Amino acid sequence: MKIIVGVDGSDTAAAAARHAAELAARLDAELHLVTVLKKSTTTVVRGGGESWQVSSLDRAESLLASTKGTLGDCRVVANVLDGDPAKALVAEAERIEADMIVVGNKRTQGAKRVLGAVAIDVVHHAPCGVLICKTT
Repeated sequence: MKIIVGVDGSDTAAAAARHAAELAARLDAELHLVTVLKKSTTTVVRGGGESWQVSSLDRAESLLASTKGTLGDCRVVANVLDGDPAKALVAEAERIEADMIVVGNKRTQGAKRVLGAVAIDVVHHAPCGVLICKTT
């Protein structure tokens, strides 16, 4: 069994990842932890007479590594994807033949008030089941 969950550094995504990890551990499933870059960027950081280049890919990989470290005892595969978050999650679910996508119920304003925009798009286009977990 394969479960996929996306993280973006928010508390809501971290909560969804914890729910997904608990489920993966109980089901002896493989957890696919992903983050999505909308646009790759590089920033130069200067200090103390030195400078370093920090890319959005570096930050994304760091986010995955730190999140993975909080998920307990389950099999985790981490991957950085490009593009729109909802489309990337759905495409990755198709690619790995996921059995489930886990999303949070992040509240937003306006018409998408019950679920976040990413969650709504995933629900409408997912090739597999979608678990909406309470993260708010």
